[in-house]
Amino acid sequence: MDSPEDRRNQERAAKLLQSVAHDSRRMVKASGSPRGLLTSVIAVSAFVFTLCQAYPPRAYWLVLLYLPLIAWYALAQRGRAKPRALINSPHLLAGAYAGYFFVCILLINCLRFWEATQVEEVLAKILVTFISAMFLVTKMQAAYNRARVEDGNDQTN
Repeated sequence: MDSPEDRRNQERAAKLLQSVAHDSRRMVKASGSPRGLLTSVIAVSAFVFTLCQAYPPRAYWLVLLYLPLIAWYALAQRGRAKPRALINSPHLLAGAYAGYFFVCILLINCLRFWEATQVEEVLAKILVTFISAMFLVTKMQAAYNRARVEDGNDQTN
């Protein structure tokens, strides 16, 4: 039977492990890009994707909307540590990240079949594209962060 001292040591060890796991997740999130940037990229992409398909010759200049986002990303990443590359992460390529990435590609291809010509259809397509892409990219980011934490915990010095 465990003595009270052994139980306290086990509880202390469990709390330390929880603290390390929490700190790992927080560091991974802190080293990534800001959440608003991801949302802005998805919103601009939905807008550009839909309008370039609906009004092709007149809407190609909308690609210039990515320039402020690139500047925002460069400024946001300037002071942050570079994230470690995932060298041998089978969780990333065989897991949820790859599945969501595949579904995202299917979504883009299916949305190309939806030809919006009227203003209401264009707005509906922008909204559907934004909501579905935001859901998938958020899930991809969560899977990527989880793989980075697992990869960091698996590596030994």
